[in-house]
Amino acid sequence: MRRLGYDGPLEASAACLRELCSAHLLAIPYEMLDTLDGEVPTLDLADTFDRVVRRRRGGTCLETTPLFGEFLRTLGFGVRLVAGQMWRVSNEWWPHWDHLALVVEAEGHSWLVDVGFLMLSPPQPLLLADEPQEQDGWRFRMVERDGYRTVLRAGADGGWAPVYRIGHEHLEVADYAWIVDFHRTTEDSPLAGTVLCSRVLPDGKLVVMGDNFLRARGGRQEMEFLADSAEAERALAEVLHGHPHLVEKAVAAWEKARANRRESRRRIV
Repeated sequence: MRRLGYDGPLEASAACLRELCSAHLLAIPYEMLDTLDGEVPTLDLADTFDRVVRRRRGGTCLETTPLFGEFLRTLGFGVRLVAGQMWRVSNEWWPHWDHLALVVEAEGHSWLVDVGFLMLSPPQPLLLADEPQEQDGWRFRMVERDGYRTVLRAGADGGWAPVYRIGHEHLEVADYAWIVDFHRTTEDSPLAGTVLCSRVLPDGKLVVMGDNFLRARGGRQEMEFLADSAEAERALAEVLHGHPHLVEKAVAAWEKARANRRESRRRIV
């Protein structure tokens, strides 16, 4: 509760779910700054609690999502941890179901809750219904496509594009433990060798993806190229606002990742 900065009521209601979800996203960034040093995400809830709450770190969907789901269960919510398959910028599905999200029951309705996604996703619980839902200047909807519930987001032009789709079955740790080793070993993993971190804002999101800095605010997006360490430090400090103890580590990881990419290109040439 202190980590989320939340001191409101605790009850299994839709209003409480909305407040807790928003508090989590505003307080805890997405970050995986340890991977370049060979560390891997922990799947143990006690370890995750120590990392995210006591040590004020961020996390990925492998860490923050199961932990938040367990917290919601203690409040009396019905919670399922489900797999997600992401839509790629190349207009195709990523071949692996390696994202985690929550389906939460509250007041007779099912809601999608996601507190561990790098890019733009619903900043509030999304009703599992095919109707546009405006959230902080962005529009989302959940539709049934090819047998899966699919999250769509409206662009500035009004067109709808997929974000990801979710599976049906509740997952236990053994069902998603493979994700850690997969992203450690696969060459095309977006998580291996790249600094990825983001922070939700009241009207959007800030995202650092390697050399790119995305500002998504008020329904619009703009991308900035990070040319050097000074620009990277400025962007990372903005993304990790409220977590000054992480900025130096983030900059060092960014510099290491860039040096590794340059060395890889040199070897290819």
